[in-house]
Amino acid sequence: AMAALRIGTNFMRHERTFADRYEHRPDVKTAISSDEDSIPMETYPTGERHAIYEFKKKKAEKPIFGEENLYGPMAENAYIDLIAGISTVVGAVARFRENLFSINPNPKLSQAANLIYMITGRVPSPVEERVMDIALILHADHGMNASTFATMVVASTLSDIYFAIGSGIAALNGPLHGGANEQVLAMLKEIGSSSNVDRWFKNAVKKKVKISGFGHRVYKAYDPRARILGPLAEYLITTRADQKTKQLFKTAKTLEKKVISTLGKEKGIFPNVDFYSGLVYSALGMPHDLFTPLFAASRVSGWTARVREYHQHNRIFRPRAVYIGEFDKKYIPIDKRKSKTSKR
Repeated sequence: AMAALRIGTNFMRHERTFADRYEHRPDVKTAISSDEDSIPMETYPTGERHAIYEFKKKKAEKPIFGEENLYGPMAENAYIDLIAGISTVVGAVARFRENLFSINPNPKLSQAANLIYMITGRVPSPVEERVMDIALILHADHGMNASTFATMVVASTLSDIYFAIGSGIAALNGPLHGGANEQVLAMLKEIGSSSNVDRWFKNAVKKKVKISGFGHRVYKAYDPRARILGPLAEYLITTRADQKTKQLFKTAKTLEKKVISTLGKEKGIFPNVDFYSGLVYSALGMPHDLFTPLFAASRVSGWTARVREYHQHNRIFRPRAVYIGEFDKKYIPIDKRKSKTSKR
């Protein structure tokens, strides 16, 4: 999936080359493990972003993109470093926080399998690997979202690609973009049993509380990504999850029916990608506070693919602003203006 996004129409011809280069990035591990104490592990995804900067500083190459470096080996290596490196950083950070040694990526495993392996310490089953791969694909790119826009704005200045990607990760730090699937799980736990859904929903509507995992700025129908993740969550949870997670899923299905039958018809509010993705990650054994870093590990392939494409005809982002304030206001000297704050 990552190779397809990065290479585009030449995917089949270059897939093996991409995979070979992707698998052999030992400098990623060396760069972050040699300076573990400098990474603020208590923050997410800030710690991940900091680790990327530390990694960048330790690189022998310095891919600051002048016009002459946009398509050479320097740029290609930087893209692959980031796609491989963020997954490695996520795994390392997850282990460090539990006072465990980080795990080197296994070159015999796919990116999806390695992600689970480096976080949990176990090689996933083929089913788990496939589910994680699907989740990564579904989160890899989605229009001009906030993090993609932030990445492309910085990249359009020909700034270092590491800092451009760091900007995208910073945008994910906002709860309106990243972290929504974690909020869904917190909401489901708050609701408790599926028998509490009606009462909780009526109270939420009355108090105008946002129902996490529903509604989208683009979709006014059922998010197609949620249609894929929902059945995956159901399969994983019914076949291998504990009773607590099964109860959360039952509550989620009951809430989904309630919202669709009311807000779906009235306001076009339906489940979005975040509603089931957290349940999928939980069933795969992912800690809840890793959901946003997992988002970054997926979306980095979309960020780099878009930057690579945009650089073919690069122009610096410079949106126009429309003034909507008052016109023809009379100038008042500062010493004659009345303060809006009370005098002390």
